[in-house]
Amino acid sequence: MSFASEVKKELLSIEDENYLTQKAMLLGIMQGCSSIVFSNDKVLVILKSYILSAIQKALSILKKTYAIEAKVKYSDENNINKLRYYYLEIENFSKEIIEEYYLSPIAELTLSSDILKQQEARHAFVRGMFIARGSINDPRKNCYHLEISCKNNDLALLLKAILNSNDINAKIKIRKNSYVVYVKKSEEISSTLALMKAGSGVFYFEDLRIVRDISNMANRVTNCDIANVRKVTRVANKQLKIIRRLRKLGLFEQMPLRLQTIAIMREEYPYATLEELSQYSSNIFGKNLSKSGISHCFQDLIKYYDDITIKK
Repeated sequence: MSFASEVKKELLSIEDENYLTQKAMLLGIMQGCSSIVFSNDKVLVILKSYILSAIQKALSILKKTYAIEAKVKYSDENNINKLRYYYLEIENFSKEIIEEYYLSPIAELTLSSDILKQQEARHAFVRGMFIARGSINDPRKNCYHLEISCKNNDLALLLKAILNSNDINAKIKIRKNSYVVYVKKSEEISSTLALMKAGSGVFYFEDLRIVRDISNMANRVTNCDIANVRKVTRVANKQLKIIRRLRKLGLFEQMPLRLQTIAIMREEYPYATLEELSQYSSNIFGKNLSKSGISHCFQDLIKYYDDITIKK
């Protein structure tokens, strides 16, 4: 089972005693997976989902208000994934349900609507929308991403406003015929899971995120160390080559004592870093030199060699 499926399973297992928040969650589910069908002078509300428990939850909440006679049915779609979807066909009380849950295309659902006035209800609405049309990448993958697909721009703006009001920087992008509200930052994805009351999802996400971030940091440090070693080796080889050339030309003893000494130290410690040479400097110079002082000595050594080479 995918991480997204696990999160939805957890969200659907929440037992909420507050009927208003139950309705708000159902509002999210209805907005995400319902459609209105007109057939033979009948008006049907059809709920369709690949998640059986989502349809069962919706039916359970609806029955608290309406004497619905609908039963959960299923059908196997002829698609690549060979998924089975479950659905309800609601005929009786369909007009009342359409009105109460803002299913009509011209219905205006806003934060001022009675069903969404309370903060807890707004969070439950996000929960329902995620159950119906949401997805989240497993934190073990290379990128963090949570998204909820909306049927129109107004619904996407409403969802974005709720998340933004909770310090979650949600954004909207258009994908084919839908508007996708998405969150990319790991901390904000974790906040979104917490807002929806996906406690286990938060713990799983945070645990793997921390492990992955530590691993990435270790890799960066290792890569940085490797790069530094390569740089030190490259610079040291150049210095050693110059020193060997000066000895071969019989010019080594003609150098100032300071340059001879820094050359001897490089030969003594061929691939030591400037910091390490600073620690060893008292062994050669009889006193401690700073990294900056050693670097200047090597610069002067190279300049001395370049000047002699030009003259020759």
